[in-house]
Amino acid sequence: MTSSESLGADHSGAEILDHKACDRLLESTSVGRVAFVADGEVIILPVNYRFHEGAIVFRTAVGAKLEAAARHAPMSFEIDGWDEETQTGWSVLVRGTSVDVLDEEDAEDLFHLGLRPWSNAADRRRWIRIRPDDISGRKIS
Repeated sequence: MTSSESLGADHSGAEILDHKACDRLLESTSVGRVAFVADGEVIILPVNYRFHEGAIVFRTAVGAKLEAAARHAPMSFEIDGWDEETQTGWSVLVRGTSVDVLDEEDAEDLFHLGLRPWSNAADRRRWIRIRPDDISGRKIS
């Protein structure tokens, strides 16, 4: 990353990444963690995803994630990378509103992104979109 991608440092000394750097990192990987509240408990789960048209999209089965999205509940999403040898790393946090993708044409378009479920144990035909309210990133050099 270039210095133009940094917006200075936070209180701990980590570089603050600009929006373009965060977008590039979100486009560069396919696994992250989604966080939401279900039954009064904070839940954090790994998902495979795509960063598509400025939003996080992932497939899911019927369950807590889909119930949260049906309520348009707040959801957070996080990705990171770490190099143990050099002790460097980065993270990107997306905070936004979750949406259950109900429009059939929209779901069909998402299907063509090629995102396949990790496991066939559950029927993951449904899509969730997280519309970002805020995207932030940090880098430790």
